[in-house]
Amino acid sequence: MSAVPIVPLQPQAPAAETPPRTPEVDALTVEQWRKAGHVAIVDVREQDEFDEERIPGALLFPKSAFDPAALPRFDGKKLVLVCLAGKRSLAVGEILQDRDRVEALSLQGGMLAWMAAGLPVETGTS
Repeated sequence: MSAVPIVPLQPQAPAAETPPRTPEVDALTVEQWRKAGHVAIVDVREQDEFDEERIPGALLFPKSAFDPAALPRFDGKKLVLVCLAGKRSLAVGEILQDRDRVEALSLQGGMLAWMAAGLPVETGTS
């Protein structure tokens, strides 16, 4: 009977994360578009988060109750989705893509990136 050689297990590389299907855009670019009137900003956070701080002119459509059919058309404007850090806005962007509703961009880093860049925010109840 011959001995079976012992082969050490090779560590496996972690599975690569699937890149988001929703394109991301940085805060400074969104601010340029906002100032020029070329963007519609849709905040997908909850009402209490939105009331604390939000991008001026942003519309609230919380992810928890998101209905793509309720989202108006923003003809001629780019649609940018925003949340706190960028995860919920990416998810909503995928919902919109899956339903062929509209192409949307996600604010990279969300409100945290927006505020870190020192860009304007509104506070208080809407």
